[in-house]
Amino acid sequence: MDAQGRLHCPCRSRVLESALTLRLLAATGGHHQARARLHAFLESASAQPGGSAPDRILARAAMTRTPVPRAEDGDALAGFRHHTAVRKRMLMDTVLYLTGALGTLPRRAPEAFAAEGLHSWKRPEMLACRLIHAHHDTAPVAVADLEPLAAVLRGERIHERNHLSHLLYLFALRPYRAHQRLVDAGIEQLLATQGADGGFSLSQDIDTWVTSVAGLALSEAGTDRALLDRVCAWLAARQAGDGGWSFTEGVAQTDTDTAYTVLTLLHRHSPAHHAHTLERGHAYLRRIQNPDGGWPVYLRTNPSEAAMTGGAMTALADRPRANAAAITSGARWLIRNQQSDGTFERGWSLSEGNALFRAAHGLHAALDHRLLDPETAGHARRAVHRATSYLRTTQNNDGGWGHRHGSPSDPISTGYALAALGPTTRPTVLHAAGAYLSTLQQPDGGFDSVPDTASPRPIPLDLPALAPAYVLRGLTRAFPTPAQARPGQQQ
Repeated sequence: MDAQGRLHCPCRSRVLESALTLRLLAATGGHHQARARLHAFLESASAQPGGSAPDRILARAAMTRTPVPRAEDGDALAGFRHHTAVRKRMLMDTVLYLTGALGTLPRRAPEAFAAEGLHSWKRPEMLACRLIHAHHDTAPVAVADLEPLAAVLRGERIHERNHLSHLLYLFALRPYRAHQRLVDAGIEQLLATQGADGGFSLSQDIDTWVTSVAGLALSEAGTDRALLDRVCAWLAARQAGDGGWSFTEGVAQTDTDTAYTVLTLLHRHSPAHHAHTLERGHAYLRRIQNPDGGWPVYLRTNPSEAAMTGGAMTALADRPRANAAAITSGARWLIRNQQSDGTFERGWSLSEGNALFRAAHGLHAALDHRLLDPETAGHARRAVHRATSYLRTTQNNDGGWGHRHGSPSDPISTGYALAALGPTTRPTVLHAAGAYLSTLQQPDGGFDSVPDTASPRPIPLDLPALAPAYVLRGLTRAFPTPAQARPGQQQ
């Protein structure tokens, strides 16, 4: 944490944006030093043991300009079942084509580019993809279709701090001479964010969200109040006009995910001091709740998601009576949408445990405050039991948990599982998990874990600060001291 209370969390560079940038620079010429650094990053990344097939393919294609046979493209979306799957398949094909991994673009139905109801950076991103496909097919493009992309590129900073979208805007406008100066300026904006390792990532940082996650972990662990005073003041000052929070500064789009952790932290640490901020934040969550009772990530009427719903319920339960109707509707949505094995859709995390612990916390909050009618309360208890039973039966022999049943254990998934299970779980389960984590803790107290966050889903995004934060949350929940325990924390 810095003197302001912010945890600076740069995203680790990844191959996706780095490969696209290298191809863009190669096509436009110049920037030889930046290209050399990118080439070195991609060579190193593609040689890493355990690297994914899509990363190796994207890196090789970007460096050699060699298309890869379709059967060898290392499908990054294999097994991806989600309401965004059609759009993500089109997006991945576009990326493969732009990096040179695909020699041609498959034709896509118009609905693959549909942007209605999408959040702030996804709308122009879909337009950019449509224009790239139209140029590939030599289809006519109206001048008016180019203007929305030109408008976002005229901003003082990268639009919504999203490098992947920014790259797609640049590729879409590059063939049109009238926009050459904008493309050149956009490249300079991008190069100003090049990482020390030579690569690029989805965004320079995700400071607001990660600071709120880390702050909540420290608060639950009972750390220095003076430090948390600074963290809470910094986060409260980041509240947007609609009452929510965005994932980092300079982004207009607010989201349920960040609001959940910020609000939970503010209420836990200093509710009286931040009463007005909390009131506005709760109103934000109530306003974007969907008619089906669940919560979306970004916009009301976007599909509801389990992790968002559990998180929003937990935040709203800090004022249980005022938010009783919203919490009850959320509980019913979670009960209806639990899968037969006790899990929930994974959403923005690659780990099943993320949605499981958030759903369990949200349902516990509703039960602890006696907000549910007897029938719904019975269903909620069974839902929590099924979720925690799934975790108990899927613990690996080394004591940890992985992204999914049968996956190798990793620290962040183990933290999620412990946060869901809590202290009433059999001691043998908890102690085995604690022993597993103790073998992986680094000398500085931190943990290194496989990437867990997915953005865009299901592409991994590595945020190093999340692993120690969620491990701490899990350990605090599973092994609370009397000073740490408070109503609603015992699972």
